[in-house]
Amino acid sequence: MLLCRVVGNAVATHSHPSLDGFVMLLCQREDAEGKALREAPFVAIDLFGAGMHQRVFVSTDGIGARGIVDDEHSPVRNFIQGLIDD
Repeated sequence: MLLCRVVGNAVATHSHPSLDGFVMLLCQREDAEGKALREAPFVAIDLFGAGMHQRVFVSTDGIGARGIVDDEHSPVRNFIQGLIDD
């Protein structure tokens, strides 16, 4: 599980059919104090309606993510597992 902040929306003109109906957000990893790590942001599907700049927990469990989208051949790997109250 990764501590992240939502930094943007991901939009695709074409995506895998398993991702239809899911919101994809751009997430940036942070340390415990909220400072962004020097890593590239990544895409995660959103299950909770996270807002821009909100802190979230992201799971990188690909098997769990594929279970959420109900497709074992889906390319999805990351999903927002919870929102963090500040």
